[in-house]
Amino acid sequence: MNLPLSLPEENNRLDALDSYDILDTLPEQEYDELTQLASQICQTPIALISLVDDKRQWFKSNHGLTVRETPRAYSFCAHAIINPSETLIVPDSREDSRFAQNPLVTGDPYVIFYAGVPLVDENGFALGSLCVIDNTPKQLSQAQLSALKILAKQVVNLLTLRKQNKALKENEERQRIEIAQQIQMRAALSESEARFRSLLKEAPVATCLLVGRDMHIELANDLILGYWGKNSSVIGKPLAEAIPELKGQPFLDILDSVFTTGETYIAQNMQASLEVDGLLVNYYFDFTYKPLRNQTGQVYGIMNMAVDVTSRVVAQQQIDEAQQQILSSFEQSPVAIALIDEQDLTFRMANPFYGQLVGRSPEQLVGKSLSSALPELQGQGFDQLLNQVITTGEPYVAHETAVEIVRQNRKETIYVDLTYQPRRQANGHVSGVLVIATDITGQVRSRQKLEQTQEVLSRAVELAQLGNWSIDGTTHILTFDERVRDWWGYEDNIIADKAFAHVHKDDLDRALAAFAQITNPVSSDRVEIEYRVINPKTGRERMLRVVAQAYFSQTGQLLRIVGTSLDVTQQRLLQIELERMVDERTQELTFANQDLKRSNDNLQQFAYIASHDLQEPLRKIQSFSSLLTQKFDNQLDEQALDYLQRISSAGSRMSLLIKDLLTYSRITTRQQTFGLVSLNTIMADVLDTLSWEIEKRKAHVEVDQLAVIQGDESQLSQLFQNLLSNAIKFTPTGQTPKIQIECFLRKRSELPTDVRPTSNAQVFYQINVIDQGIGFDLKYLDRIFQVFQRLHGKNEFPGSGVGLAICERVVANHGGGITATSLPGEGATFCVYLPGLTK
Repeated sequence: MNLPLSLPEENNRLDALDSYDILDTLPEQEYDELTQLASQICQTPIALISLVDDKRQWFKSNHGLTVRETPRAYSFCAHAIINPSETLIVPDSREDSRFAQNPLVTGDPYVIFYAGVPLVDENGFALGSLCVIDNTPKQLSQAQLSALKILAKQVVNLLTLRKQNKALKENEERQRIEIAQQIQMRAALSESEARFRSLLKEAPVATCLLVGRDMHIELANDLILGYWGKNSSVIGKPLAEAIPELKGQPFLDILDSVFTTGETYIAQNMQASLEVDGLLVNYYFDFTYKPLRNQTGQVYGIMNMAVDVTSRVVAQQQIDEAQQQILSSFEQSPVAIALIDEQDLTFRMANPFYGQLVGRSPEQLVGKSLSSALPELQGQGFDQLLNQVITTGEPYVAHETAVEIVRQNRKETIYVDLTYQPRRQANGHVSGVLVIATDITGQVRSRQKLEQTQEVLSRAVELAQLGNWSIDGTTHILTFDERVRDWWGYEDNIIADKAFAHVHKDDLDRALAAFAQITNPVSSDRVEIEYRVINPKTGRERMLRVVAQAYFSQTGQLLRIVGTSLDVTQQRLLQIELERMVDERTQELTFANQDLKRSNDNLQQFAYIASHDLQEPLRKIQSFSSLLTQKFDNQLDEQALDYLQRISSAGSRMSLLIKDLLTYSRITTRQQTFGLVSLNTIMADVLDTLSWEIEKRKAHVEVDQLAVIQGDESQLSQLFQNLLSNAIKFTPTGQTPKIQIECFLRKRSELPTDVRPTSNAQVFYQINVIDQGIGFDLKYLDRIFQVFQRLHGKNEFPGSGVGLAICERVVANHGGGITATSLPGEGATFCVYLPGLTK
């Protein structure tokens, strides 16, 4: 265990503790009531007032604990007094390196939760603490901590008052002894009046001799003159003249009565207003007016003996004030408190927090019976419990009691820790019940959720087939569950080092290195490793995945290693098989890539032939057809000219088809080199390229502000050129083409379901090309983006049937998508989706 460091000025602190003369005293009700209240407020079974000397911690009050002291070495309070201005809170001592090995934690009373407020005297010395203890982990609310601090101050007040009363009593006793001695001397010397007067003058208590009904001051010693604030010049004067401020106070009348009746008058704690140093100050005295008689038995004077008890009375007033503060603390307490009388179970008092708990103000409760103030409690049995406490005088304590209550016109179930404490009169009769309730609804519901979570976790662990184990950092004992026992072939808990005997020899060095790493506080406190183990009973080999976490003290001492193991034998066998299959598939893909490369090479060769060898004969066919038409125009009949025109037209279409196929081939096979491109610039170039066609058809084109994207400028130019060319081409002759190009930013989740981009981008630019042409039936939507697919005759609308396939390929190369919407005769809208730039 970790012992606290020696405190600065420890000798002075011990001297301060001794000055209170409190150690090894009998139990006292005032202290026991404070620990009982602390236990109820904080909802803990144990509450202590602990005082720490040089060798032990001794309990002035030990609510919930039978022992009265423990060694200082085991003391939690010895840690608490290190920082007198702070409350020491230990939510779970088993996880605290200072206390994990403490015998009070590992054994009875199993101190798991601890909260201690230092008891600091007026000189700043921490004498001990007021603490609460539980044997389960716990957290206190701010309200409970505040109440605990208030009670700690009351403990210090009681200690201070004890010390003051002790000093006063010692002084009184000393004075009384001295007076008794002086009186004995006076009796022995009663025959000598001079000696008697000298005795009175030199008495250690304030003494004066008053003679006659006018109470002339015949003798007054220095003490009583000091009390009066006068000097010896008052001797011989009537008391009323010497001390005029006594007029209106009861003393002169009392003296006259004693002189008349001859009866001694004794008073305690009586207030006297005396003028001292020009100021009228209130003092308190214990005094005796004793009549003196002559030889005939007549009263001739009065001897006054007085003791200044102002300090004691002020101390008592402070006690009374402290009690009043305690009552005020109840009123302002963050714990619900109420007083219920036995008569009709009527509320006598309820603090604001109780009002909040039951959904009523204290004014709505006080003076009313339980049944009328809280009618919803009928049938829940609380009235019967209250009557039981009143009848038996036995307190009632319950935890996590469910209460159906109405708050803000809404019925709800709350949970409270409840204490019914009988209130007794002086004769022992139980006249009512002190109700203390703590709202723990949040804690109960949180615990219920935690229990549900733990159940789910437990099921998850079981479903995951995990094995659990741990190693004690001190003993190195390895403990484990049944699953780990079966895997390793263990008989019982063993020393951790012996477990490595079951590790496969090829994995042993890695396993030992991992263990060395996790046990080194400067290395790593967590490891994850896979290794094989061999069950010595069955000889079966398993592959285990092990995850372990180490916990160290603040000084670097290993406390515990906890871990889980998972049998991944099947997974590893499957992985080996998968790797074999991947190798085979990789070889297949390698051959396929070689075939694809040959195919691409052949396609590139075809593209060369198409661009050179095929185009050249077509150009000659077109040229010779034109020459024949020009040269023999007058010699050929109409049918022959028609044949030549058809030959020329077919050659043109064949040339266009070859060009489009070449473009499609290049887009399909060419490696793209993307960069930042402006769609505004590309669109301007496309409009310039199509300017003759636009001017010829008097087309009207509106273009929105477009975006900057990552792309291939050449391909994107081909994309928009084909879309605009189609929009113009498929507007009937005689109708002015009207084309609108829009641009929007769309989230991936907003894309149409039929658009499945290959890019992982989360935003896309939607670019719509809208025309008012002939349109098409949407049932042909899948066909229009395929090669050689046409919806109209080649004579009606010329073209190769490759243009939209080129558009689809360009968009796919850019990780986007393309679709269209249309109705026959109402135009078409082609929607292009291109990935936006990532931030």
